[in-house]
Amino acid sequence: MTKNRGKTGYITAQWAYVRPVYYQTDHSTVTVINPRGVNAYMYKNLTAKVRNYRQGTVLHVTKIVHHNLTTRYVLTNGQYITANRKLVTMNQQAQPRYIKVKKAIYRYQDVNLSKRNRHTHFKKGTRIKIKNYDYSHANSVSNHCALRYHIAGGYITGNAKYVKIVK
Repeated sequence: MTKNRGKTGYITAQWAYVRPVYYQTDHSTVTVINPRGVNAYMYKNLTAKVRNYRQGTVLHVTKIVHHNLTTRYVLTNGQYITANRKLVTMNQQAQPRYIKVKKAIYRYQDVNLSKRNRHTHFKKGTRIKIKNYDYSHANSVSNHCALRYHIAGGYITGNAKYVKIVK
Protein backbone atom coordinates (compact mmCIF):
# COMPACT_ATOMS: atom_id res chain seq x y z
CA MET A 1 0.00 0.00 0.00
CA THR A 2 1.20 3.49 -0.77
CA LYS A 3 0.35 6.64 1.13
CA ASN A 4 -1.36 8.06 -1.99
CA ARG A 5 -3.78 5.16 -2.50
CA GLY A 6 -7.32 6.35 -3.08
CA LYS A 7 -6.35 9.99 -3.39
CA THR A 8 -7.51 11.85 -6.48
CA GLY A 9 -6.95 15.36 -7.74
CA TYR A 10 -4.68 17.45 -9.88
CA ILE A 11 -0.96 18.08 -9.93
CA THR A 12 0.99 20.93 -11.46
CA ALA A 13 2.48 20.65 -14.91
CA GLN A 14 5.04 23.42 -14.41
CA TRP A 15 8.45 22.60 -15.88
CA ALA A 16 10.13 23.52 -12.59
CA TYR A 17 8.35 20.63 -10.82
CA VAL A 18 7.57 17.96 -13.43
CA ARG A 19 9.67 16.42 -16.23
CA PRO A 20 8.95 13.67 -18.75
CA VAL A 21 10.49 10.31 -17.84
CA TYR A 22 12.34 10.02 -21.17
CA TYR A 23 14.54 12.59 -22.92
CA GLN A 24 12.86 13.81 -26.11
CA THR A 25 15.79 15.61 -27.72
CA ASP A 26 19.09 14.46 -29.13
CA HIS A 27 22.29 14.95 -27.11
CA SER A 28 25.80 14.36 -28.43
CA THR A 29 26.90 12.61 -25.22
CA VAL A 30 25.15 10.99 -22.26
CA THR A 31 26.53 9.72 -18.95
CA VAL A 32 25.28 6.55 -17.25
CA ILE A 33 24.06 7.39 -13.71
CA ASN A 34 22.28 4.16 -12.77
CA PRO A 35 24.29 2.25 -10.12
CA ARG A 36 23.71 -1.03 -11.99
CA GLY A 37 24.62 0.49 -15.33
CA VAL A 38 22.69 0.51 -18.60
CA ASN A 39 22.32 -2.35 -21.05
CA ALA A 40 22.95 -1.87 -24.76
CA TYR A 41 20.87 -3.79 -27.30
CA MET A 42 20.93 -4.57 -31.01
CA TYR A 43 17.33 -3.49 -31.67
CA LYS A 44 15.26 -0.47 -30.70
CA ASN A 45 12.71 -2.59 -28.84
CA LEU A 46 15.61 -3.41 -26.48
CA THR A 47 16.06 -7.06 -27.41
CA ALA A 48 19.26 -9.01 -28.08
CA LYS A 49 21.40 -7.57 -25.27
CA VAL A 50 24.94 -6.79 -26.38
CA ARG A 51 26.62 -5.47 -23.23
CA ASN A 52 26.31 -3.42 -20.03
CA TYR A 53 27.82 0.04 -19.57
CA ARG A 54 28.84 0.82 -15.97
CA GLN A 55 27.90 3.90 -13.96
CA GLY A 56 29.98 6.91 -14.99
CA THR A 57 30.53 5.74 -18.58
CA VAL A 58 30.24 8.54 -21.14
CA LEU A 59 28.50 7.38 -24.32
CA HIS A 60 28.41 9.17 -27.68
CA VAL A 61 25.00 9.40 -29.33
CA THR A 62 24.28 9.71 -33.06
CA LYS A 63 20.48 10.05 -32.99
CA ILE A 64 17.30 9.45 -31.04
CA VAL A 65 14.58 7.03 -32.18
CA HIS A 66 11.04 6.38 -30.98
CA HIS A 67 9.65 3.00 -29.99
CA ASN A 68 5.97 3.11 -29.08
CA LEU A 69 5.72 5.88 -26.45
CA THR A 70 9.37 5.79 -25.37
CA THR A 71 12.59 7.09 -26.84
CA ARG A 72 15.94 5.37 -27.31
CA TYR A 73 19.42 6.65 -28.05
CA VAL A 74 21.44 5.18 -30.89
CA LEU A 75 25.14 5.01 -30.06
CA THR A 76 27.96 5.51 -32.55
CA ASN A 77 28.42 1.72 -32.73
CA GLY A 78 24.75 1.25 -33.73
CA GLN A 79 23.59 -0.13 -30.38
CA TYR A 80 20.45 1.12 -28.61
CA ILE A 81 20.14 2.29 -25.01
CA THR A 82 17.28 3.80 -23.03
CA ALA A 83 16.70 7.56 -22.80
CA ASN A 84 15.26 7.27 -19.27
CA ARG A 85 16.29 10.26 -17.12
CA LYS A 86 16.76 8.06 -14.04
CA LEU A 87 19.31 5.90 -15.87
CA VAL A 88 21.25 8.36 -18.03
CA THR A 89 21.87 12.10 -17.91
CA MET A 90 22.66 14.45 -20.75
CA ASN A 91 26.22 15.52 -21.51
CA GLN A 92 29.27 14.48 -19.53
CA GLN A 93 28.94 14.37 -15.74
CA ALA A 94 31.97 14.16 -13.47
CA GLN A 95 31.88 11.14 -11.19
CA PRO A 96 33.33 11.45 -7.68
CA ARG A 97 36.38 9.20 -7.23
CA TYR A 98 37.58 10.07 -3.71
CA ILE A 99 36.02 11.55 -0.60
CA LYS A 100 37.51 12.96 2.57
CA VAL A 101 35.84 12.32 5.94
CA LYS A 102 34.81 15.49 7.85
CA LYS A 103 33.48 13.71 10.96
CA ALA A 104 33.93 10.10 12.09
CA ILE A 105 31.67 7.73 10.12
CA TYR A 106 31.00 3.99 9.95
CA ARG A 107 30.91 1.54 7.05
CA TYR A 108 27.74 -0.54 6.54
CA GLN A 109 26.95 -3.75 4.68
CA ASP A 110 23.94 -2.46 2.72
CA VAL A 111 22.85 0.73 1.02
CA ASN A 112 20.16 1.45 3.63
CA LEU A 113 22.84 1.55 6.36
CA SER A 114 20.95 -0.99 8.47
CA LYS A 115 23.83 -3.39 9.29
CA ARG A 116 27.10 -1.86 10.46
CA ASN A 117 30.36 -3.65 9.67
CA ARG A 118 32.29 -4.68 12.76
CA HIS A 119 35.27 -2.47 13.76
CA THR A 120 35.09 -0.31 10.67
CA HIS A 121 34.93 3.39 11.30
CA PHE A 122 36.79 6.12 9.52
CA LYS A 123 38.40 9.00 11.41
CA LYS A 124 38.27 12.64 10.41
CA GLY A 125 40.61 13.39 7.49
CA THR A 126 40.58 9.85 6.04
CA ARG A 127 40.59 9.72 2.23
CA ILE A 128 38.45 6.93 0.74
CA LYS A 129 38.20 5.65 -2.86
CA ILE A 130 34.64 5.42 -4.22
CA LYS A 131 33.50 2.57 -6.49
CA ASN A 132 30.15 4.18 -7.35
CA TYR A 133 27.18 5.82 -5.69
CA ASP A 134 23.63 4.67 -4.98
CA TYR A 135 20.53 5.80 -3.12
CA SER A 136 18.85 4.26 -0.09
CA HIS A 137 15.30 2.92 -0.48
CA ALA A 138 15.70 3.17 -4.26
CA ASN A 139 12.44 1.41 -5.14
CA SER A 140 10.26 2.85 -2.37
CA VAL A 141 7.56 5.41 -3.10
CA SER A 142 7.03 6.29 0.57
CA ASN A 143 10.60 6.54 1.97
CA HIS A 144 12.95 9.43 1.25
CA CYS A 145 16.11 8.47 -0.64
CA ALA A 146 19.56 9.47 0.59
CA LEU A 147 22.89 9.42 -1.24
CA ARG A 148 25.30 6.60 -0.32
CA TYR A 149 28.81 5.89 -1.58
CA HIS A 150 29.83 2.32 -2.38
CA ILE A 151 33.35 1.67 -1.16
CA ALA A 152 35.48 -1.43 -0.66
CA GLY A 153 33.65 -3.63 1.82
CA GLY A 154 30.36 -1.75 2.01
CA TYR A 155 28.60 1.61 1.97
CA ILE A 156 29.05 4.96 3.70
CA THR A 157 26.88 8.05 3.94
CA GLY A 158 26.94 10.71 1.24
CA ASN A 159 25.78 13.43 3.64
CA ALA A 160 27.77 16.63 3.06
CA LYS A 161 28.04 17.19 6.83
CA TYR A 162 30.17 14.04 7.10
CA VAL A 163 32.05 13.72 3.79
CA LYS A 164 33.55 15.99 1.15
CA ILE A 165 34.33 15.13 -2.47
CA VAL A 166 38.02 15.55 -3.33
CA LYS A 167 39.98 15.02 -6.53
